[in-house]
Amino acid sequence: MLGNHDRRRAFAEVFPEFAAGFRQGRHSFGGTDVLYLDTLDEQARDRHSGHLCIEHLDWLKTQLETGKGPVIILSHHHILHSGFDGMDAIHLRNGTEVADMIAASGRCQMVINGHIHRIIVSSYRGVTHVMIKSPCHQMPMVLGSGASSLSVAEPGGYGVLLLDPISPPLHHVDVDLPECPIAFDAES
Repeated sequence: MLGNHDRRRAFAEVFPEFAAGFRQGRHSFGGTDVLYLDTLDEQARDRHSGHLCIEHLDWLKTQLETGKGPVIILSHHHILHSGFDGMDAIHLRNGTEVADMIAASGRCQMVINGHIHRIIVSSYRGVTHVMIKSPCHQMPMVLGSGASSLSVAEPGGYGVLLLDPISPPLHHVDVDLPECPIAFDAES
């Protein structure tokens, strides 16, 4: 799953077994298909927004039309708007088209993104969209205007997804709590 901090050439040097230029994929776990999207757009003028080209959109459409079981989609870039203007300026540029395709399939249980480095949950046409924290720095809780490069030293985290054909829970685990002294009165 490539995102805005990745570079295709460096990725191919480390993982030569993957097809050149195409880093999307599908893994089946029981009856659930997990699709991961390559949203990296190295040609983006802002150098950080994502895009699914025609080839990647066709691949996604085929995957959604193939099979009958539930689907979970993983994507670095967020597809829907978050309320963080700086980050929304560098989201998946054709996100509405992608979200419409996903919803129309009737198979997707959840879309999970990173990119913003904050836990955000929303819904679009009956599909749950979740953004999760980064294991390193986080986006400060400053809605509205603000740069995409803002960062705050809050605990990092990761998600643990339990696949379930009816209702897959996504758990969040905080890691690396920042060191800070806690003062309390032991006698009260």
